[in-house]
Amino acid sequence: MATFTLGDYQVEVAEEFGPRITGLRHRDREEVLVSLGPEPAIEHAGGVFRFRGGHRLWASPEIATSTYASDDQPCSVIVEDGSLTVTAPPDGAGLVKTITVTPDGNALQVGHSIERDHEGVVAAWGITQLPLGGTALIPLDGPDTSPLPNRTLVLWPYTDLHDPRIHFGRLGVEIDAGQGDDLKLGTPGWRSPLGYLRNGQLFTKEIVSSSSGVVPDFGASHQVYVGQGFCELETVGGQIAGGPARLTERWQVRPCADIDQAWTMLSRAPAV
Repeated sequence: MATFTLGDYQVEVAEEFGPRITGLRHRDREEVLVSLGPEPAIEHAGGVFRFRGGHRLWASPEIATSTYASDDQPCSVIVEDGSLTVTAPPDGAGLVKTITVTPDGNALQVGHSIERDHEGVVAAWGITQLPLGGTALIPLDGPDTSPLPNRTLVLWPYTDLHDPRIHFGRLGVEIDAGQGDDLKLGTPGWRSPLGYLRNGQLFTKEIVSSSSGVVPDFGASHQVYVGQGFCELETVGGQIAGGPARLTERWQVRPCADIDQAWTMLSRAPAV
């Protein structure tokens, strides 16, 4: 692992596998990302994918041979002109993945790129794994089209809407990220970020830009998954058939007293 200072943040990246951001701290505050080690893992005909924790770049739509291609290969790590770039060699699906981190005022811009040497539709999928014990916030704030509908909630088949960890509020959905059955919800993200409040610290991520194209998963560009041992905040860009698939997120870590303040901070996030 290697750690770099980028603005107000300490960013740790893996060198032996990836591209992965394995650590994130704002100044002297607590670690944001979860560390899982080599297990759990997903095995399929093409090999083994290890979750490990941290932040990763996946390929959407979810297809075992491309999404779960192993990333257990050494990466190139370059710091140049104030930016950190981590690039992996082609994986088992022939995808070349790059993550670039650049300071952006009191935030970070995290760029993702997937290149390939073959035809096929792919979207960049940025997945940030966080420790359990917090609350994930999914804003539902489509443009006012009264009296027409303006909000969409996407549900995965294993999600039980009776799950007591799911709470529906005026501004969106709150998910208590604790132990229980797997669950996942998503929505078109519009202009609001996803949030995760834990131990008085709010982590937010929002899409700054992405490849133009249809967003997979019924257009759910913003997704939250709670599994065994971690919570994931996920963003998905548009699918593209040729050229690199790109997705840029803006990350921010700030002190936050409670859920009400977290919703206020999300609603005042800079517009894309």
